[in-house]
Amino acid sequence: MPQNPLDADSEVHLPVVKDHVYHCVCGYEYVVEPQRGGQCPFCYRRVLGEALQDAYEATVSLSSLQGSPRDCEVDLDPIDAMTDHVFGHFKLEKQLGQGGMGAVYRALDTSLQRYVAVKVMRSKSQSSSEQVDPMLREAVAQARLNHPHVVTIYYVGRQNEEPFLAMELLPGPTLAERIRRQGAIPYPETIGYGIQVTSALKHATIFDLIHADIKPANLILAGEGRVKISDFGLARVQNTDGSKLGSSLAGTPSYVAPELLRGGPYSIQTDMYALGVTLFEMAFGRLPVQIQGESLLAKLESLMAAEISFPNPWPKTLPREFKNVLQRLLARTPQERYANYDELLDALRAIAPVSTTAAGFAPRLMAYSVDQACLLGAMAPFAISIFGLQAFRAESSQLLIPIIAFASLIVPALYLLLIYRGWPSLGRYLFQLRIVEEHGLPPRREQLVPREVLRNAFAWLFPLALYISLQSVSVSKGIEYSLIGVLGLNSIALFLLGRRKALHDYLCHSNVVLAVNKSEPRI
Repeated sequence: MPQNPLDADSEVHLPVVKDHVYHCVCGYEYVVEPQRGGQCPFCYRRVLGEALQDAYEATVSLSSLQGSPRDCEVDLDPIDAMTDHVFGHFKLEKQLGQGGMGAVYRALDTSLQRYVAVKVMRSKSQSSSEQVDPMLREAVAQARLNHPHVVTIYYVGRQNEEPFLAMELLPGPTLAERIRRQGAIPYPETIGYGIQVTSALKHATIFDLIHADIKPANLILAGEGRVKISDFGLARVQNTDGSKLGSSLAGTPSYVAPELLRGGPYSIQTDMYALGVTLFEMAFGRLPVQIQGESLLAKLESLMAAEISFPNPWPKTLPREFKNVLQRLLARTPQERYANYDELLDALRAIAPVSTTAAGFAPRLMAYSVDQACLLGAMAPFAISIFGLQAFRAESSQLLIPIIAFASLIVPALYLLLIYRGWPSLGRYLFQLRIVEEHGLPPRREQLVPREVLRNAFAWLFPLALYISLQSVSVSKGIEYSLIGVLGLNSIALFLLGRRKALHDYLCHSNVVLAVNKSEPRI
């Protein structure tokens, strides 16, 4: 089974560096400060710090491995026999990783004076030309993909019968390396990466491309919150000749869909299964299925018989809706998975957290004041009518008081109906606030309505106390005391507890955050 050059066993190490050497477009190299930039002493072209941050890996090399101004992704592997070789117009500098199909190097593109990654494939000793030629064709197909979450292919060719391809050099690490170092990835990042990968896979279907080896080791971090797919489509062509399982199955066993183990064809659903395994691994720091056995055949048989092992009980840090998505992605048959990537994107976006920036006390207080003023203002005509009729003390007028009091309930009923239908209150709309549940998702309707009842207790109870005071002072006093108690508990929750949440947010497991457009993260 072919291995990926940047597989889970190859790592890019992190040295501590002092000097950052910028490679100018004129070919001259000089020391720069990444935050401030610099000026070329040969052609006098200036480069700003912002430009360096955007193209760091492609323009900056490292020297003087001392000090610690910034940690950068570069390897410390010994120089191998390929170092300083020239492939086309690419000069190899250092090896970044290697695997069964060849090795990946950091190289200088001498034509454009930038650094790239060059993958050199071993066509003579480690791989036959029957395997390499289709891979090069798929690399050409990948080069046609213009998507922000697919590694860009710059060049495909041969040097003395040695096939190679040049591609975008990314800061890294891979998601596999991050999981090994840090464990599970936070839920908002996991969903964000899932949306990005799904968007890239959807774009690839336009060119009839299937990746066939989606896994964390093939997902490279390209900056904060961004990920790119590498090695696109290499395994797909190996199954087009109808060959049997032993020679045609490619990929990493833990991420291979069950139908492929039974000799089935590749499809977008096989990539969806691999994405489901990847999302599971990101969320929990482990694979959903533990492989048993020593030989490859035993491992494949254990995979076919194994059941998905979800955490029990389900972690409180993850929404239940995420489990539903994983169960569908990891279904045993392709028919049970999503029919297309649009459907999968909709499912992922529906469970993607919205803004997690907690709203401050001042905007929440002002929004609350606006909502209370609106509710009390809407109920004022009913109150005025009741007290006016009470002043006449006519028997016929007294009969209208209960009717008007009952009619005043239309105000809270209409307000709660609008909330149930998904409308924000006027206060939240004016001050750009949003209600989310504890995972950052929009709250369920049955969760939101009780919250609004508790939040607006003053607007409900105060008029009620006034109405009842016309009939029974003692009952009215009880309601007033209850209102004071609610306000007191709310004040304790806001000012004395560490999270500074209102009582209704504690009881309903909700949060008030700044409203932002809920869109695909960093696409």
